Amino acid sequence: MEAMEFEGKTVDEAIEKAVQFFKTPKEKLSIEVTSDGSQGFFGLIGSKKAKINASQMQDPVEEKKDKAQNFLTEILRLAQIPSSVRAELIDKKIFLTIKGDGSGLLIGKKGQTLDALQYLISKMVNQKPEDRVPIIVDTENYRHRREAKLALIAQKLGSQAKRQKKSVATELLNPQERRVIYLALKNHPDLTAKSEGEGKLKKVIISPRNLAHKLIKL
Repeated sequence: MEAMEFEGKTVDEAIEKAVQFFKTPKEKLSIEVTSDGSQGFFGLIGSKKAKINASQMQDPVEEKKDKAQNFLTEILRLAQIPSSVRAELIDKKIFLTIKGDGSGLLIGKKGQTLDALQYLISKMVNQKPEDRVPIIVDTENYRHRREAKLALIAQKLGSQAKRQKKSVATELLNPQERRVIYLALKNHPDLTAKSEGEGKLKKVIISPRNLAHKLIKL
């Protein structure tokens, strides 16, 4: 919200007017004093009012959401991709949804373009690791469709591992995709899952539990 100017006989009076206008405590206002005011000669001649610029302080996560939306909108504009970006805050995560005629082109092979955009926006918004907020960039409901497919793959590979009594591996997956595999097999009594590889992209190794115990003993 843009700052608004408030006047009063004193700075405190101007601040009180701002508090009443925004209906919020003084501690949640960003206040800049532009004039301390003066009583003038005998408090009459040449007196000047105190002036402040005040605006409502934004919640840090809401501020990150707005920044993420603006960054992504600008990137799409520079790329000359006609589209709009909807930003939502759900379960302490920022979801950015791209809508437009050419939005499907932004998915890329196995979501690589979306992942690249997501990584870039996250780096631009989350400059301090201690207050990082997860950011998910999506279009055409790709993330949901991809998760459903990965959950199905996890079940199929799990059945294969049990049937053949040996470990099987997924393709290279990013951290979010590996998490889907883990959740799909989390409560399975006969299977274990672990990541293998280096870097951001890794495989998930799915093994029968009895085989996993044998490998550990060896």
